[in-house]
Order: sequence, then C-alpha cells, then structure tokens
Amino acid sequence: MIECSVEKKREDRVLKNYKIIGKVQSVSVLLFVIAFFVGCNSTENKQLDIGVMSDLGAVPIVIAKEKGFFEEENIDVNLEVFRSAVDRDSALQTNNLDGAMADMLTIFFYREAGYDMKMVSNTYGNYKLVSSPDLTSEEFMAVDKKQIGLSSNTVIDFATSVIADEMGFTDTLDKVAIPQMPVRLEMLGSNELSGATLPEPLATNAMIDGGALIGDTEGEGLYPAIMIFSQASIEENTEAIESFFLAYNEAVDYLNTTDASEYYDILVEDLGFSESLEDIFEIPEFEYIDRPDQNTFDVAQSWMQEAGLIENAYEYEATSHLDLLPNR
Repeated sequence: MIECSVEKKREDRVLKNYKIIGKVQSVSVLLFVIAFFVGCNSTENKQLDIGVMSDLGAVPIVIAKEKGFFEEENIDVNLEVFRSAVDRDSALQTNNLDGAMADMLTIFFYREAGYDMKMVSNTYGNYKLVSSPDLTSEEFMAVDKKQIGLSSNTVIDFATSVIADEMGFTDTLDKVAIPQMPVRLEMLGSNELSGATLPEPLATNAMIDGGALIGDTEGEGLYPAIMIFSQASIEENTEAIESFFLAYNEAVDYLNTTDASEYYDILVEDLGFSESLEDIFEIPEFEYIDRPDQNTFDVAQSWMQEAGLIENAYEYEATSHLDLLPNR
C-alpha cells in the first residue's frame, strides 16, 4: 500500500510538472507572437534634414510637414529655412543637410568644385523681373540704362539675362548686385532701381506696390528649380527620399483642393510670407514631383559656360539620380 501511494504521488508530481511546462511554453509562444507582430507594425521613422528657401517652392514641403504627411510615410523631416543661398550651400557642404531646394546653376557649381551632388527631382520655381513703381512696362523698355537688382552668378542672374535677351534689352542692361532679397525689394520700391528680379511671393509684393511684370522664367519655358542630394546621402537614405516624394505629392493634392485661407498662417509662420498678401496672393496649382527639365539644364549650362562660370561640360544623366521618383 505504501509503495502504491508513493507511486501515485510521483505520477501526480510528473503530471503537475507537465502542466506547468505546458503553460510556460504556451506563454512563451504567445509572447513570441506578440513581439513578432509588434515588430512588424512598429518601425523606427527614417530621418531627413532638408534645407528650403523662403519662397513659394518650399510650400509643398512645409505643408507636408505641418499637415503630417511626412509622418504618415514614416519619416521625420527636419526643415531649415534659408534666406540666402550662400547659407544653404554652406550647410550642404558641411554635411548638415541631407538635401535641399536649389536650382540648376547650383548643381553645375557643385560638380565643377568636385562635389558629387545629384539632381533628384524638380520643384516649383518662377523668377520674375518687375519694374520700379514709377515705371510702366513701356516706360521701362524706353529707359537707356536699366539698372536691375539681382544676386550675381545665381539663378536670378540667369533669369535676368534670359529675359533681357528675349525682350531685346541686353545692350541697355546694367546689373546691380544686391544679394539680400528684402533689401532688393526695398530699393525697388523706393525707385532706386529700374527693376529687380525676384522669386514669389516677393515679386507679387513688388507688383502690388506698383511695379509691372516685365518677364519671367516660366514665360520663357524655363524651369530651373530642383531638389539636390549628395550621392552619399542618396545611398544612405534611399527609402526616406522615396517617402519624402510621396508625402510631397500628398501635399500637392492638399494644396490644389484647399483654400489658401486654411493654411496661409503656416506660410507666414514658417516661411515669413507677408500677412498683407493673404487675400491678394494667388497660390499656383502645384504639380507632382517629376524629372528636372532637360531643356532648362542645357540652356543654363550654355549660359554659365558663356559667362565663364564653369569650364567643363556635364551630361544630364550623369548629374541626375532619378530612380527615386514615384511611379518609376
């Protein structure tokens, strides 16, 4: 009887141990499954540091950030707004930015200096030559020495030269270097210049003050605004850049279907747009991100070579990395 009792107790202990082991194994499996699905559904956001200029081309990027479109694409985008292309270039060269809004002249300067920068897309950018408030367009054309405020050896300089050539006043053009755009606008408004070349929304500001539109890059069929990244950044941030473009396009959809009154305060806060322009300034219809314009690339390169700004010739494909664009 004693032996049977001992044996029974042994069996009970073994059964109990099997039950405990079974429960531990079940819990372990459950924890593994939970960890697996959590891991699949929570990925660390990719990060990009992007430089933008304080003009209209930055609007889709700023809206993508403020309206959460970047977050929806699982990327954290840190935006730095620049009032000067010199400051932007300094940040790029010191690796403080992954990429930036720029223009086609910038890519040539970088390649000439040995920096492996690439065009990855276009952006919005229209550069306008506006007369001083005391000159109509006809009076502007009649001026013997047209003093035009601009920033030398930049897309603004390029735009001014192209417009002057197209309208036939290259011989009477007198370029006046005024790098800071607010100073240029102020001098134009006080009639110290015959005209000035400006991006939006400063060009609209100048026209509201009485200036006349003389010409613009879009009118000449030129689209020099681009996004640039270093080759190293492209290789390190491929997925993040692809996500950046998807969010950009979402912002374009939002902008093209939303009244400006619903987001203009963001442009005032983030980009320094004038509050007085809110009811006057017309936000254009933006387009999805796309390839940089090759014709503009060729025209800009020819102008820079003729101006002695670059010595080498560059191929469009060699200065571009277009595999990251959506729907390619």
